[in-house]
Amino acid sequence: MEKTYLTLKEKITFPLAAFGRSGVYTIMSMFLLIFYTDAAGLDPIHAGNIILAGRIFDALNDPLMGMIVDRTHSKWGKMRPYLLFSPVPIAVTTILLFFAPQFSSYSAKVAYAAVTYILWGVAFTIQDVPFWGLSSVITPNEVERTRFLSNGRLGSTAGGILPTVLIPILVAENALGLRKGYFVSAIIFGTIAAVLSIIPFFTAKERVHEERQDTRSFKENFRLIGKNKVLIIVILSAVLGSTMVMANVCATYIHYYLIGVENYGIIPNGFKMTSLTVAVGIGMVPAMIIMPALRKRFSLKAIYIGSSIFGIISHVAFWFIGYNNIYLVLLCLVFMGVPLGIYNVITYALIADSVDYIEWKTGERADGVCFAFQTLLSKVSAGLATYAVSVVLKVSEFQAPIDGIIQVQSEKTKTGLFFMITILPAIGFALTMIPMFFNDYTGEKKEKIQKELEFRRLRANTVSEPVAEEK
Repeated sequence: MEKTYLTLKEKITFPLAAFGRSGVYTIMSMFLLIFYTDAAGLDPIHAGNIILAGRIFDALNDPLMGMIVDRTHSKWGKMRPYLLFSPVPIAVTTILLFFAPQFSSYSAKVAYAAVTYILWGVAFTIQDVPFWGLSSVITPNEVERTRFLSNGRLGSTAGGILPTVLIPILVAENALGLRKGYFVSAIIFGTIAAVLSIIPFFTAKERVHEERQDTRSFKENFRLIGKNKVLIIVILSAVLGSTMVMANVCATYIHYYLIGVENYGIIPNGFKMTSLTVAVGIGMVPAMIIMPALRKRFSLKAIYIGSSIFGIISHVAFWFIGYNNIYLVLLCLVFMGVPLGIYNVITYALIADSVDYIEWKTGERADGVCFAFQTLLSKVSAGLATYAVSVVLKVSEFQAPIDGIIQVQSEKTKTGLFFMITILPAIGFALTMIPMFFNDYTGEKKEKIQKELEFRRLRANTVSEPVAEEK
């Protein structure tokens, strides 16, 4: 019999909170660059520099937040307090982020964009690190943890679809227009995120605890990371595979400038962009649903490498098929979504593995610092991908809207956009596999370590009692 720990409330409210948070993250990751270029009037390179610089800032911001989390010892635990106090700052900074003040000075516009983006990144990090870090302390059961993460990522994926439905409608010329449409969208999704993301504070319980309080310095934490082979492999894999997410980052450009209105066939006008996002989601959702079942049969290493190979094949096939037939495009996007769905879950599972690994190796848990690197990696990867988009836009001579009117793009621009969502991601999938081949925390070695950790925790009484037993 296998011990289980999660309550029904925890299983329901975590995906619900992820749903709310995803709306805010989606409006930032999918629409911020096009908001900067089309509504705020920034040069693509300047916009890309702001986003990339913000991600680099997070390279220090996230680990620091992880250290703060690891040093937090409150009556609510070390993750939950931040779920209570972070929702309002996230909502406020999201609204400021998508407000485009009409300064007469171009430099003032750039400065405003940079400052509000940095503020948003800080606010989101305060919640992001402990939110996903909750998975490492809510249950010591690895299979249950994988299922918990899968459900959370499912909620996050579902929440990412709503902005693609509503925002194109609000920013249309016959609706609110670009500036007002994005601003109202930020108010809507910032509010939804604030209401939903606070719920796990009231429903979740932290069950895995440290034997002693964390007093490690910043330097000692990085020395600890240096001993964490599993975490280093995950970091290298994520950085090398940054371009895997290109299709998500430049989805709005693909919708407006590559496929075009004339190529959408019978798809209703209000659902044109949504159809692209849903197609990717149709591939991602089943992949996330079956991830716990795959985990029972295969190692995380095998799943990671296998999904990467599938990603290479699906993206290269799309390049040769082309984008003139919308129905073939949608089919290709479905297949492209499968490895992204696996990646959405498996990275968090590997980070959780790294927490267990360093606990076994040194006797110290570093949940906050380790999961800080997960949030850092997702932001850095998106930042590098976004910067790549801005460079391609500049090199391919992208024409920004004039007075809110979308311009027809040249074949050179369209070829650059198509290259971004096919060949560049394929290269990312190829590179991300390389470090993973060196991951030996798998098979019999992992089973032996897990059993040893279970014995240590029982002896030290650092795990709360399970809520049930499952056959």
